[in-house]
Amino acid sequence: ALSGTCLSITMLAIWLTAPRAPFVLTVACGILVLVAHVVLFWQYSKEPNPWLCQAVLVLLSLGFLIICLSAMQYLGVGNHGSVVLPTLAAMAAGAVFTYLGFDGIGFLITYSAVTALLAAIGTMFWMKGDHDRRILLVVSFLSGACGLSFALCGLVLLVQGQWVLGAAPDNWAERLNTVVAVACMTGLGALTLSLHHLQAQIELKAETMTDPLTGLMNRRALNELYGDRSFGPFMAIAMFDLDHFKT
Repeated sequence: ALSGTCLSITMLAIWLTAPRAPFVLTVACGILVLVAHVVLFWQYSKEPNPWLCQAVLVLLSLGFLIICLSAMQYLGVGNHGSVVLPTLAAMAAGAVFTYLGFDGIGFLITYSAVTALLAAIGTMFWMKGDHDRRILLVVSFLSGACGLSFALCGLVLLVQGQWVLGAAPDNWAERLNTVVAVACMTGLGALTLSLHHLQAQIELKAETMTDPLTGLMNRRALNELYGDRSFGPFMAIAMFDLDHFKT
């Protein structure tokens, strides 16, 4: 919880210096929500009650939903409803089953939703990333590993038929998930900073290579693209002088 809080504060500070990178702020918010989940889960393991259980499950789904939305922001993927609506439906279903006393089913639904969100994150970075493939592949791997650990938690509950728990689930999958999730989320947080740096480099290069008024390539871009290359007889350059163009 402490490391997650520190990481979120770092991201917030970075976003304040570079507000054009909204995905950094979104990741920071998602991690803060997950930190709140960890704190409440610890409290729930000490003093279990249905209302606290519902809060724990909602925060877990909400935190990963926000992180998934940050991935969509970074990659420029629209149609947020395809992720938000199913997750909200899963959160509502989990809350209902928990309220009715079937907290095991509530955990199972939540773990399934989180697994789907992490799978979506990994798939998006694997399929749509067009920058440094090394960073994006590591993000995909960490998302997949974290999602697999949550899937194992749900699978154990399903196989053992633990529909009613009355307390925080405690089994080998949960203990494995604790280690894997912390490691993966720490890695994803650090990679978010790398992605921010990479995006800043790309934007800076684009600004130096284009004319701010027209968006066309400037002389620096043409020099980098063609350099000392010789042109054939069918190449021509046209120049226009437009009066009052900027006004």
